[in-house]
Amino acid sequence: MVRLKAIPRVACAAALALSAASQVQADGLPKVDLELLTDTRFSVVSGEQGWFDDWLGKLRYGGDRLGRGKGRLRLAEMSLIARSDITWDMQAFVHAKFDPEQDKPADLVEAFLHYKPVPTSNLQYEMRAGLLFPHISRENISTAWTSPFTITPSAVNSWVGEEIRALALEGKATWKMEGQKLSLTAAVFGFNDPAGTLLAFRGWALGDYKTGAFSQVPLAPVPSIEPGGFLADQPVWVHPIRELDGRPGFYGALDWEYGRRVKLGAFYYDNRGDPETFKHKQYAWDTRFLNIYAEVKAPAGIQLISQYMAGNTKMGNLIGGQRMVDVDFSAGYVMATRKLGKHRISLRRDWFDTDDNTFVAEDNNNEVGTAWTLAFNAKVGEKANLIAEVLRVDSNRAARQGLWWTAPEQDQIQLQLSYRQRF
Repeated sequence: MVRLKAIPRVACAAALALSAASQVQADGLPKVDLELLTDTRFSVVSGEQGWFDDWLGKLRYGGDRLGRGKGRLRLAEMSLIARSDITWDMQAFVHAKFDPEQDKPADLVEAFLHYKPVPTSNLQYEMRAGLLFPHISRENISTAWTSPFTITPSAVNSWVGEEIRALALEGKATWKMEGQKLSLTAAVFGFNDPAGTLLAFRGWALGDYKTGAFSQVPLAPVPSIEPGGFLADQPVWVHPIRELDGRPGFYGALDWEYGRRVKLGAFYYDNRGDPETFKHKQYAWDTRFLNIYAEVKAPAGIQLISQYMAGNTKMGNLIGGQRMVDVDFSAGYVMATRKLGKHRISLRRDWFDTDDNTFVAEDNNNEVGTAWTLAFNAKVGEKANLIAEVLRVDSNRAARQGLWWTAPEQDQIQLQLSYRQRF
């Protein structure tokens, strides 16, 4: 069996290479380009508390304990991006951040080497190695894995930011034909064994939080994971980027582009987690999913973007032939976006659900929900954007009844204003 004991060295490779490039910059060799992103946020949210407040709310921010509206003004994120061209073909990339929610003063989001030689034919190859986001999101395509369309990503990509990160060796081949491109991506990875914990115990959420490599995120103290509960060994937090069972996972993707007007693709992920492994106070979850997407440039300058994700996550010992937790999940969205000169307006519809397959009486993880998001992104400077967003989410999760006996069905309305400045 392939073991993953040596894989952490790969995560350090990009940072070490970047450090080396910085040291030789004075000699006219590779230099380090730094970019700083700050996101100052004003938000007003009604409805239940957010999930960072040990609750089952669907948003990064929430109302108070009585469901009344709550306003906040804060620095939502400060990200530092460092890039260095080590050679003509290889670049080092590091993304570190600070935000008020993470439990570390600063943390690493991504750190990898990217090898992309100049193509000599219609077939082009490239590789990435290190800690990275797999290419799943069709929204988070701007600096520091942010979205140019909205402040808050879809439920699909919110979860990717929260729990999906790969310490991976990834290869990609792209074949260019007349007016078309076909790409095949494959990777082997580790350090993502707890992925699925948040999705099962909390459910889906919509937020722009990105979990750092060394950070934990909270779980609501639902009865099943409280002392004396059905799953009392599970703490009320999860560290998603962690290796527990020594088994590598894999992912693969197929992407097709036609005439720069149509893009289609499919992505499959399987962390091959051993659901019976419990280590460092964390379970390894056997999590796998399929993500498909479509992008179309429609008439009148409108761009349509859609993703759909469906999968399963399970953990724990077998009891009567069933895992302690076994949850099917799915989510999707359709977004219409249009540029208005230097600005952009976007409208998105989300839907999401989880289906609990085992021990529902003891640990009910069933959920269904929908959301609407409308955002206007105004370019107010060469490196500055002001984004206004209104989001409404409705969800029904039975587990809320076990948490201070609140109603299973909840709705929230969130108004946000984000000022993003790049330096």
